[in-house]
Amino acid sequence: MLHFTITEPYLWIPFDHTEPEVKLHFYVDGKKIQEIDMRLGGTSGDFYACMEVGGYLGRDLEIRADVSKELLDGIFCYAQKPQNVYPFRPKLHFSPQIGWHNDPNGLVYADGQYHLYYQWNPYGVEWGNMHWGHAVSRDLLYWEHEPMVMAPNEKGAVYSGCAWEDRENQTGHGEHALLFYYTAAGGRSEWSVEAGNPLFTQRLAVSTDAGKTLRDSDAFFMGHIMGENRDPKICYHESLGTYHMVLYLDGNTFAFFRSADLQNWEETQRLSMEGMWECPDLFELSVDGTDGEKKWVFWSADGYYVVGDFDGFQFTPQSEVLCAYGTKIPYAAQTYAGIKGRIVSIAWLRLQNTRGNYKGIMSLPAELSLVKQGQGYRIRLQPVRELTALRGFLGNLPVGQRQASIPLNGNPMEICLSWNPETDGQTKLTLGNTAILVDFAKAEICVHETGADAQPAGIPFVSAAPLTLRIVIDQEALEFYGNGGVLYGVAELEENALGKVFGMESGVDLQSAEWYVLGEQA
Repeated sequence: MLHFTITEPYLWIPFDHTEPEVKLHFYVDGKKIQEIDMRLGGTSGDFYACMEVGGYLGRDLEIRADVSKELLDGIFCYAQKPQNVYPFRPKLHFSPQIGWHNDPNGLVYADGQYHLYYQWNPYGVEWGNMHWGHAVSRDLLYWEHEPMVMAPNEKGAVYSGCAWEDRENQTGHGEHALLFYYTAAGGRSEWSVEAGNPLFTQRLAVSTDAGKTLRDSDAFFMGHIMGENRDPKICYHESLGTYHMVLYLDGNTFAFFRSADLQNWEETQRLSMEGMWECPDLFELSVDGTDGEKKWVFWSADGYYVVGDFDGFQFTPQSEVLCAYGTKIPYAAQTYAGIKGRIVSIAWLRLQNTRGNYKGIMSLPAELSLVKQGQGYRIRLQPVRELTALRGFLGNLPVGQRQASIPLNGNPMEICLSWNPETDGQTKLTLGNTAILVDFAKAEICVHETGADAQPAGIPFVSAAPLTLRIVIDQEALEFYGNGGVLYGVAELEENALGKVFGMESGVDLQSAEWYVLGEQA
């Protein structure tokens, strides 16, 4: 047990990945304020995690844990947060300041700002202790970190959810209040079990200060339905003027709800789709190249989706289960609320490295649309248009040249390639230990990622049509978009990828090859 008076606003807690995980219980004046699982270390550990305790200045803190006094004595108060300086952070992809992060949450555009909330463990580089972190941006590409907005409490860990701007004050919290529907994961902590909250429920948090602070509200509460029901996501049906929520229930089953006021919800459908689970989303997409045609899309965690119709009560699938991702790294994508005229999605990129004392980054925001293929439809993902504004032209490849070496010089880069439909051969693209093989004989793209153990499966493309490939390179990750985004994939890169050289060796002629620097250097 450790006992002292809180004299500074930040509690520094050392993390060491070589230590076993222990449970720490925090009490202020005898009342429990937090419970975390952590690999508690000493002064020679990996980094210091930080708990904000500024609201308890001058009060007595007690920390209980089944560890040695020596380890507990390594915890102390300080006037500032720990600084986590890592020179090879992504420049255009969001990354957490420290610790593990996963699903994007509460994506909403309001008052000129894009808000990005996310599942966050500030106490280690493994999943656990789910908080909501927060960042904001004016352009979807450069992000500013904000303070943490929700932490686990007696109701449970703070799992995934969504956001909506209540512009007409339907919930009584004021015009333009931001509403955050989320899952309280009861039963995932001793605290929640002791408090009598052993099950997953859906709750509402509200912000009346532009998303900076969130407080729980009783304006909405959905009790336990089944399993680990979780991940509420809201959309609006323009023609009907009604709100709709999709919720993961259990197995491959989801529930659909309808509301006129964002508070009272009626279940209208249960839908089971083989292979689809958790992190559902529902949105309407325009069909490219048509005269105003739109279709509804039901989406889940691995990029699996179904195209169909939605009448405000029932979603009717009109396609098989499809997948928008050609590689396994992107996951748990969510679309933004509040953006007019386009659907923008961000996914969590499940990277393996922890070199910077954090793990995982977000994908580049992508604009979604549909394109007709045969008798059906496919989703297209393309980088948000804001990325094009960052371009600075660097060079191109003369017709007939089949080799190129492009130094990145520390800058994010975009490389655009195209081949004619009669091509027969291979083009190999390399960056450090990562390779992308475009094989026209097999009509597939194969990505060999840094550190990958198994031979990856190829991503098929239509060999009878021209192939275009748009590649965006940043520290830690490479994203590529083929044929306007019908083909999409991500590769993890080795450390300091932007200090390396992008190489191309082709056994066939390209129609075009050009490259751009992205960002402030453009």
